[in-house]
Amino acid sequence: MVIHFIVDTEHDLTKNQIIQRMKATAKEQCSEILQGALSLDIRMFSKMPLDIASCQKKRIFAEKGFVRPVHLHRCQPSLQEIQEALCSIIYEKLGQVVELKVSQFYSIRPRIEMILNTMDDFSGS
Repeated sequence: MVIHFIVDTEHDLTKNQIIQRMKATAKEQCSEILQGALSLDIRMFSKMPLDIASCQKKRIFAEKGFVRPVHLHRCQPSLQEIQEALCSIIYEKLGQVVELKVSQFYSIRPRIEMILNTMDDFSGS
């Protein structure tokens, strides 16, 4: 099972408001708590700085992922805060996430995308 959800993060939102949006989106997307091992892919899209957004060539490189942020915005939730927001809504405990990938990008539309994937248990039959 793959669950893909997107949380828009406009600049006027606080970190707590973003986390509340994550929880609400997670509740909408997943009606039951997932069991077993999970894979979580988090993609954070920050608003482009003016020096990049105003130059067409830099903007294109940034949109394609060639120019990427090397810092977290102060209003952007940390990895631990994201995992805690999803815990008890989508999965039972933090230890269920056995594979984790976090990427940062620039975008005209700031957002956080999360892709949660159940990892199949193979019984060897």
